[in-house]
Amino acid sequence: MAKARRTAQLVLCGVFVLVMTGCSKTQPGIPDSFCHVPVNHSALSPLVPNGDSLKQKYTPFQSHPGAQCDLSVDGRGVLSVAVNRRDRAPDPTDWNKVGTPYKYAAQRKVAFSGHASIGSDRAVVEATCNTRTAYVSVVVDFWGDRVEDTPTGYKKLLRFVNDFVPRATKKFGCTK
Repeated sequence: MAKARRTAQLVLCGVFVLVMTGCSKTQPGIPDSFCHVPVNHSALSPLVPNGDSLKQKYTPFQSHPGAQCDLSVDGRGVLSVAVNRRDRAPDPTDWNKVGTPYKYAAQRKVAFSGHASIGSDRAVVEATCNTRTAYVSVVVDFWGDRVEDTPTGYKKLLRFVNDFVPRATKKFGCTK
């Protein structure tokens, strides 16, 4: 009797594991590039939730160098980035105030020449070009269950910005 009971428990446990494995989703494959720019897996992966399919959309701007880039998982928006090269000097900006409407946003030190206000779900970046009369503006919006609305949640976006922005400035002829 005890042996039959033990066997039944093992069978039920096995069925439970199979059902849960079949229903759970895993993180889709992380692309090697985003917005036609190479990105490190470690910079993009923390932003991508579990799901079945990952899709990217790249829309170049017609009026000036730049693009709108969107990433979705299972049809739900996860990451949206607007990259704009401007061939003029940037407007004076108080970077301590740029992020005030956004949760936990503040001016952050970045690994490239420029300024950034980065929070848990939004980043506004101005990267300096090789000339004083040009810059690249990057605005990043981040949604979904990977957003950490905490005082340290900005670190995910900071890692992405530090990896992505220098490569995007090269792509759009701002830096070499």
